[in-house]
This record gives sequence, C-alpha cells and structure tokens, in this order.
Amino acid sequence: MRAVLRDAVQHRTPLYPVSRGCNWGYGSHLPFRDGSVLLDLSALDAIGEIDRDSLSVRIEPGVTQAALFEYLRLHAPDLAMNVTGAGRVTSVLGNALDRGMGYSGEKDQDVYALEVLLADGTTVGPVEGRNHRSRAHPAGLSVDALFFQSNFGIVVGARLRLRIRQEAEEAVIVQGPFESVIGTLKQAYEERLIVSPTHVAEPGRSRRLGFGLLRTLWAREPTAREVDRCFPEQNSFNGLVPIYGRQRVVNAAWREIKRCAKAGTTLRRVNARTLEFGAKWLARGGARYKAARILALRPILAFCWGEPSDAGMSFLDEARGVDPNLASRGAIYGNAVSSTDPGKAEQAALIVRSRWNECAFTWILIDSKCMITIYTLHFDEGAAAEAHAASAAIIEEHRAAGFPQYRLDINTAAARGADPVVRRLKAAFDPLDLIAPGRYESQCGTA
Repeated sequence: MRAVLRDAVQHRTPLYPVSRGCNWGYGSHLPFRDGSVLLDLSALDAIGEIDRDSLSVRIEPGVTQAALFEYLRLHAPDLAMNVTGAGRVTSVLGNALDRGMGYSGEKDQDVYALEVLLADGTTVGPVEGRNHRSRAHPAGLSVDALFFQSNFGIVVGARLRLRIRQEAEEAVIVQGPFESVIGTLKQAYEERLIVSPTHVAEPGRSRRLGFGLLRTLWAREPTAREVDRCFPEQNSFNGLVPIYGRQRVVNAAWREIKRCAKAGTTLRRVNARTLEFGAKWLARGGARYKAARILALRPILAFCWGEPSDAGMSFLDEARGVDPNLASRGAIYGNAVSSTDPGKAEQAALIVRSRWNECAFTWILIDSKCMITIYTLHFDEGAAAEAHAASAAIIEEHRAAGFPQYRLDINTAAARGADPVVRRLKAAFDPLDLIAPGRYESQCGTA
C-alpha cells in the first residue's frame, strides 16, 4: 500500500479508494473525478480474533457482511453483528465509514480505533497507553470522526462492536396509515420501549419489494395477482423494528408497545422459530400463498436478528443474482433529515415527487426526535442525465427547506459553509490532493 502511495506522489496520480465498491445507488465504485486510479481494498479482508472483554473484533475494508456473519457463526455463535439491507457482498467497514444505517443502529457508531494510512505514508491509529479496546475514545483528542465521509486518508482497519445474542430476538411489524404508524413509533421511542431504528416502507416500495422477493423465491416473474395474494398489506405503510432481551422482558415491552398503537395501526411480532413453524404448517395445510409470503419475507425480517441477505435489494428491476449496477433500470438514492413530525416527512417527499414521477420511499426513525426520508429515483438508461439533474435539484430544495442530507453520495458536494475547516484539514493530511480529490467537498468555491 505504501508503495502505491509513493508512486501516486511521484506521478501526482489521484487515488480513489473503495472497500468493495458496493455503495449501491450512491455512486458504487465510480471515482468522483476523471483520471483517478481506483484503489481496490477488497483484498484486505482479515478478521482478527474476537476480544470478549470489549465485545469487539478487528476488521479490514474487504470484510463483507457475509464473511463476518459466517465467521461469527463458526467461532462465536453467541455474538451478532449489526446488519444493513445493502447485501451480503458489501463491506462492513466501508458502510460504516459512509454512515450506513443498520437494523440495530447507525453503523458509524459500530466502529472505532480506526487505522488510517495518510498520503505521506504515515499512519494514524490506536496507541498503547492511550487507547483501550473497551472504550471508543482515547484520552485527549479523538481523531476517528475525521475519517467518516472524508477524503483525508485511507482507512485500512478498525475495531467493530458486536453484541451478545439474547434469549428473545424478535421483529415488530407496525402497519397502517403513515401518521398513525409514525405516532405509534414515536411514543414507543419516547417511553424507551424500542431503541433500534425503524424502517418504514411506503406502499409503492412494499409492492416493488413484493415482486422482487417472490421473483427470488420462485425463480420466475410473479404476476401482479400473485403479489396481491401474498402481500395483502401492500396498500399500507409497513414499519419493521427489532426488540431483544430476556423473553419475559420482551413480552412486557410488547404489551406496552401495543398500548402505544394509534387508531388504524396493526402490530405483529415474529421470530425465526415462529416463521419456520408457520411456513411448514401453512404449506402442509395447502395455504400456498400464505406460506410463500412467510418464506419470501423471512430474509427481510431476519435483518432484525443479525442475518445479512440480498433481499433488501429485491425492489430493484434486475434479474436474480445480478449486480445492482447491471440492473435493467437505474436507481439513484437520496436522503433527507427531518424531525419525526409526519408533516415534515411528507414535505420532504413532496419535493422529490415534484421533480421525479417514478420514485419510492422508506422512512427511518432513529429515535423519537430524528427521521430520515430515504428516496429512490427509478429511471431508464436513456433518462440518466435527467434523473441526475433531478437528484441535484431535489438535494438543493431539501437543503433550502431545512432538510439536510444524512450522508453524501458520489455526485453530491458538501453544502457551502463546511469549506473552511474541510479545506484546512485536507491541506494538512493530503497537501497534494491525491486521495479521492473532490469527494465530500463543496464545489461552490470558498464559503
């Protein structure tokens, strides 16, 4: 790696590091600037020994969700990871550095003690006598935050937090009108009955996902009637959130969550055991579509208890097993931060709909105060330029309306105002501007 950096310095060659190149819908492995050399870190895929005292493990950029899941299954089946819906081949560390969202929490909260290679060949990382594995921050200045969504250095390793699997690991499903679903969840967060993020899908997203899940299950294209029979709830908003703990504690929390339910909402709880039993019982009873529903949904629900899968990408228009970058139609992701006021979320969604007709939404509640509107712009290849122009306009309208982005994609510069500090740090860490030049930076000139 240092030899690569020396060569880049000698020839003034910009480098664009990627962990696995699977940042779907946000730019994947495409460099921000033409002329950059792609620095593929996927071969750095070591998983270190688990430290039981701190419940952490060292990982490198090439470690995928699938690889870490299998490692834990073999070596520490009592431990679980915080998974995302981005797929089995995605990088655990890369997703965290780009502030991905897991089903157990925000991914940037999972990693610490970052090991960073700077452009001059020196390293930044944990130091004996200053850092301890059981604590994210050292004494004095903590520099980890400088390397999340930044281009100051190349992260080559970090420690990842794990959690102990609990007696009860369940998924709570909340369905109903948007305002009722959000109101139910907001109260449950305020009363500390749930603490993990909740993913809420709109009817359009649910319908697309239904097609994709059945396509994967049956290895053929389902009909609209089959999707309707398997997923009758697709006309409602659907929230999914995990709850963990001792069985009696989870049972008590479930009773209290039901008490929070607003008018029009329906709540269900499931776990791996009840899903398996339900599918077998329905199949034996001849209830084909109900059994298919359970089997199709299981990979989505299993995110709640730490099993990665590719099911989260099933709403894309692609053949089974195809790289999303080779999908038959394009998709651009975007995200906007608001409070948990349903009116604010609807305002953010309206801005998207006013700019692009074919779009789909998921809302992620982080807690009782903060919600993210995740949207996807779907387009044919011939409309790519128009879709990207619409995406840029949506982002600017969101910013003007008080809905900043949760994280930046490949095509989006930071908002004006971040420049003074960012430019000074970039000049200090990378004076030759060799590492992902322009990435995460404002392109509007100095503020």
